[in-house]
Amino acid sequence: MILTAAVVCAGCAVARVPIGAGPPFLRTSGFARLSDLRAVSPPAWAPDGTSVAFSTADAVWTIRIPGAPEDAHRLAPLAGVTRVAWSPDGQTLLALAGGRLFGIPLADPLPRLLVPMEGVRFLAWPPAGPAPAARAPRGMVQAVLAATTASAATIVWSVAIPTDVGDPAGPGRPRRLGSVPGDLTVRSLAWLPGDAGVVAAAEDRYGDSARLVFLTPGARASRVQPLPAGDHAALPSPEGRFIAYLEDAADGGSRVCAMRADGSGRRTLTAAGRYSGLAWSPSGTLLAFARQAGNRVALEIADVLTGEQLRVGAYRPEGTPSDALFTIAWGPDGTRLAFGPDTGPAAGFIWLATLERR
Repeated sequence: MILTAAVVCAGCAVARVPIGAGPPFLRTSGFARLSDLRAVSPPAWAPDGTSVAFSTADAVWTIRIPGAPEDAHRLAPLAGVTRVAWSPDGQTLLALAGGRLFGIPLADPLPRLLVPMEGVRFLAWPPAGPAPAARAPRGMVQAVLAATTASAATIVWSVAIPTDVGDPAGPGRPRRLGSVPGDLTVRSLAWLPGDAGVVAAAEDRYGDSARLVFLTPGARASRVQPLPAGDHAALPSPEGRFIAYLEDAADGGSRVCAMRADGSGRRTLTAAGRYSGLAWSPSGTLLAFARQAGNRVALEIADVLTGEQLRVGAYRPEGTPSDALFTIAWGPDGTRLAFGPDTGPAAGFIWLATLERR
């Protein structure tokens, strides 16, 4: 499941946001471009929140937080990267390039092919806690991969990846967890807490009907949960309590909505507009999203329990098409958000927003 023209809030003391602190108790203390480099992958936070990784057209980079131009570090040359992700121990970056998964150790940043399969599109690490990780051998972490086959079906695999990617033993043998129906396109992959398995958010070929495909270890078949017609971009919260999604609006736009995982408690969080980049906070109760209006993009957050909202800031993306999708990544402590254009030709700059308690 796989980044500066100005220093953000230099010299400020940023308060850690307590779990559950909502928009009425928060304010923006920093909002600026993180790097002068044009990213072609979404940003990814290091587990300790001190660095952000991303890819340019020909290399993988890391940058320290708070960022300054001299903090950018070219980690490894690797072209065609669409996603990057940190290993749970923060010592290795994983990169998806050309449907293959590479590992880049920080101590010896030479890209190494990790698994002998092609067509990989998503990687998801297990959540914090001993249950899923305990099934991996010592020195390894159990990850899940979504790979597209030649027949266009998507298979989800479980594989034990060494914490030391230079380990000559290499990864364990991939184990098939299940498949996503061939008429659906996977948009995201997440590992649910405990032994609940993984969930793939998928859409039909027209992108206007969402499905959640639950794959549980040991189950004979996957469980498919449809969302009502016109709902799309479904995204389960980190602990699996809620599902965020976009609901089609009559004027061709959409509205940001959320509901409980069982489909009850549906709540509309915004008026109609052009939204993308749904992202859950680590606490699983705050939802961030990007709203496009003309040639400007606003970053906003909403509390799914109360409906309270906060406009974090707005900016004008340089050289980004007006219909581009945006990706948002929350920092591990819930006080920072890195965001920018999603994967694809709409390459652009990564921005950083910082929140603090009022």
